[in-house]
Amino acid sequence: MEELEKTQGYMMKRRNSITIAVPASMVAEFNNLRDKTTALAQLGRAAAIYRVDQIIIYRDQPDESITMKYILGYMETPQYLRKHLFDVRPELQYAGTLPPLRTPHHPLEESLSMIEVGDFRDGVVIGGSGYNYDVDIGLEVPIEVRGKPPTKGARITVEVMEKEPKLSGRSVKKKAIPEYWGYDLRGNKRRLSDLVHSPEWDLTIGTSRIGEPYDDVKTRLEADWIEAENTLIVFGSYKEGVGEMIEREGRKPEEIFDYMINTITDQGTATVRTEEAVMSTLAILNTFKE
Repeated sequence: MEELEKTQGYMMKRRNSITIAVPASMVAEFNNLRDKTTALAQLGRAAAIYRVDQIIIYRDQPDESITMKYILGYMETPQYLRKHLFDVRPELQYAGTLPPLRTPHHPLEESLSMIEVGDFRDGVVIGGSGYNYDVDIGLEVPIEVRGKPPTKGARITVEVMEKEPKLSGRSVKKKAIPEYWGYDLRGNKRRLSDLVHSPEWDLTIGTSRIGEPYDDVKTRLEADWIEAENTLIVFGSYKEGVGEMIEREGRKPEEIFDYMINTITDQGTATVRTEEAVMSTLAILNTFKE
């Protein structure tokens, strides 16, 4: 059943790489860390469900980017690596309430007997010298990787090449993995308009209550989506929309974005939280052909 699902696109990475951008103030409206953690858990789950490749936290006030990076980063990290990569932090007080992602890079297999040649696993470099080094990939024994050792404690992805006579593998880049392999986190020190206007994107979408209704642009947007290879989708904060942010920087949204759309028309609430907008927007865009 698992192989059938994979051949039908289940858990496979997108051809059109998706980046979402959210403000550093996203969880500033909440008075306590538990509520901040809950909101970020919804964001992380939405990103994983809809195979988002990157989350950018752009500059905004009040700045909660440190809290956001720790919680979203902890959530994305396979459980068996968290002890290597995260110290005790006040931001992670409620990390135990975060739901599992259950993405391909969060495997349930913890025994060497369940591992097959060709499997990919994330790991942390735990030692080595010369041209061999050991990587903890969450099994009873580390995997030996050939090559110049990265820095001890570095996170890498390996492909299992042999199980006998010794567990060994090779380091691989994320882009070489056919399955969806979680989201990367990135900060942004530039103005939002400069981020959107970057040549790294070939399709940019701003989400706004005052944007064009989704139904009015669906046909054109889907055609552009199918052709795109790197798409940026930007979300506003609880206190200020994307259009307002761009205008505050002295630019016009329609000159910066390819599309400014409203994906939640006729909303029944006065406001839509960022994590709610992310889930709703990605659900709609997920209906497009790959």
